[in-house]
Amino acid sequence: MQSRRVFVLAPFNPDGQRVREAVRRAVEEAGFSVVQDSDAVRPGAERTFSILGSIREADLIIADVSFHNPNVLYEIGFAHALRKPTIFLYNIKSGSGLPSDLVGFGCLTYDPANLRGLSDLVKSETEALAMQRSA
Repeated sequence: MQSRRVFVLAPFNPDGQRVREAVRRAVEEAGFSVVQDSDAVRPGAERTFSILGSIREADLIIADVSFHNPNVLYEIGFAHALRKPTIFLYNIKSGSGLPSDLVGFGCLTYDPANLRGLSDLVKSETEALAMQRSA
């Protein structure tokens, strides 16, 4: 049986990279695989098409919406149009609230000083989702 594939949406900055790494560890521990976007792709439309292709491949999207990053929000819209299940992450120290259109979807909150805690939350949530889908 092929493992379920997860694609992680987070800003392309050091904080986003740390979140992506914490989430990658968690989903792999839960038996999922991570769909990788190619770092070799240049920014702009070429990278956007690569990311959209990765979203199409994924069975689950995990998105950090902490800083209202326009690229992440665009990608979430695409994932929702494809009816991809999505887990939202929110950094409690971001200083901004959830985007209004995402209120009510449910969100895992995390402290950036405790990324192990984030990993534990994501692992638990992905395992629960896998159990729901197999029932």
